[in-house]
Amino acid sequence: MSALLERQREFADALTGSLYGIAEKVIGDAIPAEGRLQIHANRFRASLLEVLANTFPVTRGLVGEAFFAQTARAFLIFDPPRSPLLWQYGHGFPTFLAALPDLAGHQYLPDIAAFEWALNLAEHAEDVDLLRPEDLPDAIETLTLTLHPSAQRLSTPFPISEIWQVHQPEAPAVERIQLAGGGERLLVWRRGIKVCWHKLNHGEDRLLAELANGVPLEAAMQAANVHEDFDFPASFSWMLDGGIFARPANPPD
Repeated sequence: MSALLERQREFADALTGSLYGIAEKVIGDAIPAEGRLQIHANRFRASLLEVLANTFPVTRGLVGEAFFAQTARAFLIFDPPRSPLLWQYGHGFPTFLAALPDLAGHQYLPDIAAFEWALNLAEHAEDVDLLRPEDLPDAIETLTLTLHPSAQRLSTPFPISEIWQVHQPEAPAVERIQLAGGGERLLVWRRGIKVCWHKLNHGEDRLLAELANGVPLEAAMQAANVHEDFDFPASFSWMLDGGIFARPANPPD
């Protein structure tokens, strides 16, 4: 490893940890080395805290500004960024929240954060051509369909979409949300520039899980048909119209 690369890695580590070890290797001027490093560290941490706050606004609103800032600072030390793209920072935040010992009464928070992270990924996912009705062959059962790169499935025992909705700007006031028995299966994806989400029934969730694993449509349908709430024509219709599937490079005749 070159000396420059080693210094760069030491500097990167110091931004989220201790500045003590690297300070002696930095030249000071009117501002001492420790002070110069602290300026960089403060700006770096502040930018990441802002990224987390913008990515998880409902999570932040639910716990309050002070608790969120404290938790975000702890996460920053635990899981510093590994990519220069700021929108990619925060992948581990829902899991980090789930491991906190003081979430009494807020066990749904990690799932809210996971939903917000899925919305963030959908917004930045690669764009591809969508499967169109005219791309479908007469015997669609033999198809192997590919989901849009933005498509993500989430399963939660809590009504997180309802919680998320009532915390949107200008949302009507809701007196109380029942957490018990409010489990959801959700699909998040993007069509064009619009990020979308949809509540799935058991059969739809199973169908998409099978298709995501490369199972041909006929076999995926059979797996989903074990659920009484599954109506393939209705479900496939809204999925196709909604832009859930990517258009194959060479559509079948």
